[in-house]
Parts: sequence; structure tokens; C-alpha cells
Amino acid sequence: MDYFLLTQDWRYTDIPQLEPLSRQLPALKPEFIQPGDLQQPLGLYMQSHEDSEYLDYLDEALPLVSARMMKLWSMYEPHMSFHPVVLMNPELSLQMTYHLAFPAAVNILHEDSEWNADRTLLQHIVLDRSRLPRRKIFKIGESAKPQLVIRLDVAESILRRDMTGITLQKLEVAAPRTIYRAVQPFVE
Repeated sequence: MDYFLLTQDWRYTDIPQLEPLSRQLPALKPEFIQPGDLQQPLGLYMQSHEDSEYLDYLDEALPLVSARMMKLWSMYEPHMSFHPVVLMNPELSLQMTYHLAFPAAVNILHEDSEWNADRTLLQHIVLDRSRLPRRKIFKIGESAKPQLVIRLDVAESILRRDMTGITLQKLEVAAPRTIYRAVQPFVE
């Protein structure tokens, strides 16, 4: 089975830009938010224009999905949690509803994966075949930045529905290396 890294398509340039989350959510670290941390819909301020495009997937600071993307993901991962997020632009009197996705974190990296010098950014992702979960949508557990992985069937469903704002990068899957030890003959 093939797996893909799901990212926002950066060719779209006129999209809503979130105000810095450190000012909007001073008590929460965005990368550590869990579903139980949020009781009410989360309101976030954004900068946008009248012509801005509202993509089906935004991953600028948090993995935000549109209602139709959430519906699709829920078909493949019925137990995945989502939390409503209202993106607000008071200057334009505009509000757009997205959903913060909480895919399961899976420690899945193969030893051939490559990091930058201070191990904060994955430069080359290789998935370990022996650790592949039954899940169809998950995030890489070893990465501090949310990096979402989807299975081929999910990717095909997204593409068939003309979802906007996504790029898919096929990921390499490798078998774990086995270490063979020389067996000492039994001598009496």
C-alpha cells in the first residue's frame, strides 16, 4: 500500500493568514493541543481579502480542514476527533468555520529517515513497514511539527472530490533492517 505526506499547496497565495497563535492562544502550545483542552469552538483571527481562497486544507500553524474534508476523513477514520475553529476577520465582517483535526500520532519512521542538523525538521521521510498502523490517516509521532500521512485510498478520495489546497508527496516505505549474529558452534 502507498502512503503520502499531505501538505498545504503553497501555490495558492491569496489565502487567509492566521494572526500569530502565541498572541491568540497564550496559554496553549499549538503543537500540544489535545481534544480535551478545548471546550468551546476556538475563535482565531485571520488576515484575508475579499478575494481570498478558503482551501479545504490549511496547515500554516494547525491542521485545519474544511467541513467537506472533515466529512471525508470521518468516513475513513470514524474515531478521529475534530474541534470547530472559527476563522474571523472583523474588518470584513467575515467568519469561516474549519475543523481542527486530531489524527493519531504514530512512531513510524524508519532508520533511513533524514533530519536536519538539530533534528527539528525531517528532510527525507521513510516509513517503517513493520510499524504501519491499520489507520488510514495519522501524523508522524517523532516529528514536533504536525506532519500528516494518508493512505492511497484516502488520497484517491480527496482527488476525486476536487479538494483544494493540497499537495501529496509519495513516501518511501522500507522494511526494517535485521541484524544477523554469527552463531557460535556448541563445543563440549
